[in-house]
Amino acid sequence: MENASKALIIAGAILLSILIIGLGMFVYTQAKGVLDGINMDSTKVEAYNGEFLEYEGTQSGANARALYNLIRGHNTANIDDPSLQITLTIDGNDFETSATKAVPTATVSLPNNTLKAGNTYNVTFAVDPNSGYITACNIKTKTTK
Repeated sequence: MENASKALIIAGAILLSILIIGLGMFVYTQAKGVLDGINMDSTKVEAYNGEFLEYEGTQSGANARALYNLIRGHNTANIDDPSLQITLTIDGNDFETSATKAVPTATVSLPNNTLKAGNTYNVTFAVDPNSGYITACNIKTKTTK
């Protein structure tokens, strides 16, 4: 009788330890899923911002124009999502870069002499602290020729 009761105690301890290990694995997989979601979001933000951030800093006039066209195309492609629109400011003047105008994008262009090929420009970006996405771009003339 004494051996039978010890066997039942050992069996109960083994079942309890299996239950604790299973609970630990469940908690681990739940936490891992949350961390993977965070990593995916940061990867998505880096991919989104990456195409613009290559223009950050001192740029030639041709690169500044390319950035302008990139932002204009981006805003047109994301017309349905206002949170993805990027505001563009050139030397303190706001330019309509969103596709909210009734004018087709192909007919919208920079005014003459806005971004000259011979000039250099300083490009900075503003990032939304909540989403991490770029929301504004500022192009400022650095030198003129």
